[in-house]
Amino acid sequence: MYNLTLFVSLAAIVFYALGFATLWRTANFGSHTKEVDFSAIDDGTDNNTTAPISSYWLTLAAIIGHAFACVNTLLGEAGLSLSLIGVSNLVAVVMVCVVAVSSTKLPVNNIFLLLFPISIFNLLCLNLIDPGKTNALDLNTAQVAHILLSITAYAALMTAALQSVLLAVQESRLKRPSKGLYGLLPALETMEHLLLTMLWIGLGLLSLSIITGLIFLEDMLSQRLTHHTILTSLSWLVYAGFLVGHHIFGWRGVTAVRWNLAAFALLVLGYFGSKFVLEYLL
Repeated sequence: MYNLTLFVSLAAIVFYALGFATLWRTANFGSHTKEVDFSAIDDGTDNNTTAPISSYWLTLAAIIGHAFACVNTLLGEAGLSLSLIGVSNLVAVVMVCVVAVSSTKLPVNNIFLLLFPISIFNLLCLNLIDPGKTNALDLNTAQVAHILLSITAYAALMTAALQSVLLAVQESRLKRPSKGLYGLLPALETMEHLLLTMLWIGLGLLSLSIITGLIFLEDMLSQRLTHHTILTSLSWLVYAGFLVGHHIFGWRGVTAVRWNLAAFALLVLGYFGSKFVLEYLL
C-alpha cells in the first residue's frame, strides 16, 4: 500500500505542476480586465481569457490523487492517525476542492496558482518527512467520519478566512493599480462572490459536523466536550448571522471580513481552547 500511495502522490505532484504551468501561460498579471475561467467556452475570443480544458482535467486528477494519498496516510491499520503532515495535506486538498467547486461558476482559477504550490509542498512533506510520533486512534467508523468531517469543515472555513484577508488587502489597494502577484487575484466583486461560496460550503460542512457530533458522541458531558460544542455552535451562529445579514441588509466588504474572522476565531478557540482546558485545567 505504501508503494501505491507513493506512486499516486508523485502522480498528483506532476498533475499539479502541469496544471500550474498551463494556467501560468494563460494568466493575466494586469488590471483584471481578463480572467482565466474554466467554465468559459472558446467562441473565438482572445485565447488568453480561457484556460484550456486540459487544465480542468489536470486539476481533477491531482485532487483525486492527493485525496487518495491523504486518506491512506490518515487511515492506517492501527486506526486514525492525526499527524501534522497528514492533517496539513487534508487541509490542502479541501482548499483546492473549494476553489475548484467555486470555479464552475466564478472566474477564480488564477487562485490555483497560489494553491497548487502549497499542495505540491504538502505532498513532498508527506513523502519525505517522517510523520512524527502520533498515537493512532482506535475508533469506530462513525467517530472517524465525524472527526474527518470536522477537520474538513475547519479547512473550508480556514480557506474562507484566508480569502477574506486577501479581500481586505485588495480593497485597501483599490486606489493603486494591481501589479505582480496582486494582478493574479480576480476582480473585487468576484472575490466577494467567492467568499460567499466558501462560507456556504464551510457552513454546510460545519452543520454536518455538529449534527454528527451530537449523534455519534455518546456522552458529551462525560467526555468534557461541552465548552468545545458551545464555542463551535457560537461560531456557527456568527457565520449564519452574517449570511442572513448579507441577504437582508447587503453586508459586504470590510463588514464581511470582520464577521468571517470573528466566526473563525471562535472556531479556533473552540478547538485550541478545548485542548488547553482538557490538558491543563481539568
